[in-house]
Amino acid sequence: MRGIRVSGRVACVVAATLFLQNQIALAGETMRIGGTGGINGMVKNLAPLFAAETGITLELIPSLGAGGGNNAVADGVLDVSISGRPLNAAEIAKGLTAVAEFRTPFGLVTSHPKPNGFKSAEFAQLYQSDKPVWDDGTPIRIVLRPTNDSDTWLLGQILPGMAAAIAKIRPRADITTAATDQDNADMAEQLPGSLVGASLTQIKMEKRNLRFVTIDGVEPTLENYKNGTYPLGKPLYIVLASKKSSTGERFLAFLRTPKGVAALQETGIVPGAQ
Repeated sequence: MRGIRVSGRVACVVAATLFLQNQIALAGETMRIGGTGGINGMVKNLAPLFAAETGITLELIPSLGAGGGNNAVADGVLDVSISGRPLNAAEIAKGLTAVAEFRTPFGLVTSHPKPNGFKSAEFAQLYQSDKPVWDDGTPIRIVLRPTNDSDTWLLGQILPGMAAAIAKIRPRADITTAATDQDNADMAEQLPGSLVGASLTQIKMEKRNLRFVTIDGVEPTLENYKNGTYPLGKPLYIVLASKKSSTGERFLAFLRTPKGVAALQETGIVPGAQ
């Protein structure tokens, strides 16, 4: 029995030493992350907690977009991309994998101080109107995103007739296009009566002076999304390369812990299909 107790103590010392060596190896490491711009605030908010838990520093590479972030992972420039759309065939052929999915409510925001709501079926007609107005007569100023942007894809998916409506109005001289999520929010704040697509996590974490429009009488709060009364959400796919980054895998593991899930919810994000 004495020998067994000694062996047990030795095993504990060895295990503790290996754990310490692993933590020291990880300390000082940097994980590079980028992708859809709406997650910038979330990454900045999670960075201190992730560093405290793992010793790994998150380095955000901003303004890449979903496509740019995914390609950067494939090229070994990033460890992780967060994509606002599913991977396409070309990205899958490069060995990229969406290893997890999270979601944030998505809707339309405006600088209007007291915007009226709309039914989901009304947006396509509203977008195609020559002179759309809010209920108080204020002109509605629509801002689009580039054709290949994840938010353009998403609006076409979640609102009936929107893909065709956006394609139809894109050539109009009075329609502005915002290159990045941050450009989009900047324009929305500066234009009176603006109307742009945006995610809850971006508007919340960047503390934007913008208000969400109710859709079918429901506000896109995290609570409404979680209980199913507001169904419109933006997927956020965690993308890794076929030769997975060890720091990227640690980041994914962290997001699945109770601390990680709680931290995500604070930023307006919940787990999706895992």
